[in-house]
Amino acid sequence: MSQRILIIKPSSLGDIVHALPTLSVLRAQFPDFWIGWVVKEEWAEILRGHPDLNEVIAVNFRLTQWVSLVRRIRRLSCDVVIDLQGLFRSGLLAKLSGARERIGFAAGREGSPMFYTQRVELPNPQQMPWRLLDMHAVDRNLMVAQHLGADITQPRFILPSISHDEETVAQWFAEAGVDSSSRLIAMAPVSRQAIKNWPFDRFLETAAALSVQEECRIVLLGSASQRWMVQPFRDALGNRLIDLVGKTHVRHLGVVLRKVHLLIANDSAVLHMASALETPVLSFFGPTSALATGPYGKGIREILNVSLPCRPCGMHQCHNSHYLECLTAISVEQVLEKAKMLLRRIAVVPVGGTQ
Repeated sequence: MSQRILIIKPSSLGDIVHALPTLSVLRAQFPDFWIGWVVKEEWAEILRGHPDLNEVIAVNFRLTQWVSLVRRIRRLSCDVVIDLQGLFRSGLLAKLSGARERIGFAAGREGSPMFYTQRVELPNPQQMPWRLLDMHAVDRNLMVAQHLGADITQPRFILPSISHDEETVAQWFAEAGVDSSSRLIAMAPVSRQAIKNWPFDRFLETAAALSVQEECRIVLLGSASQRWMVQPFRDALGNRLIDLVGKTHVRHLGVVLRKVHLLIANDSAVLHMASALETPVLSFFGPTSALATGPYGKGIREILNVSLPCRPCGMHQCHNSHYLECLTAISVEQVLEKAKMLLRRIAVVPVGGTQ
């Protein structure tokens, strides 16, 4: 068996989170092997400092830099490359790595399986399209580790935490007046794909109701490009809002999610990180399948969706005559009921404690 294993899983953030248990079981199976991970530069933070990795290879895939990228990968002299992305360029990179063994999914997209020496078959008796497989993305990835002999019965999510990031988040919360009695509900109203978003005005209405009825502070999460949503939340909540939009890099986000008592979010990377950290979550699934990409693991969660013939469609554009009825059919009242139920189930602990 080889002694140098390279994982190719460049993006996106939620997909990288879904691949973390595969890393953990591979490390358990091969404790003395060198294991590296090829990841896009923008997401490399989530892997740096990971105890199961020997090296994080942060890259970009610009066409002009492909020659230097391939040279860099070949210098690693890996024996086995595992392509968890399953696309043409990731498969091609595996081929060009020079590794003797190249492992990926038999159902990989864009012709990627032609680059592999070993193809992992997934249970798919109905020959459904890749994106609609009922098998969860975490379990699909684990099948590759199982192919290599790893025990996949005890998968773990490990997200590195850096003391400096802990201190930064603690300072943000202290400046916002958060103390040990505060109940914090995080909200991530906007995902990278608009088709996954529960209506924004309903997030606002839900936040306002919960902040009063449950005496909660609302921690608003989002990227710098989503600063537009801060003012509507501030108008609705006043000083009950804790605005972290555009402030959190990936590791900050992990610290924040460890400290809040509940996250309310669309199907998004934030949701997957919270689930990995076993933070209680309330999530919405419209065009995507909760079976394939929903919250995974042992944490407390509620998933809201509706039964429609067209869902889950897995599409990037809605073709329903009632646009996104799969999400608009979910009412504020339903969300409030579920959120209050979850809050009753969650033992309130001091902020920063262990949940």
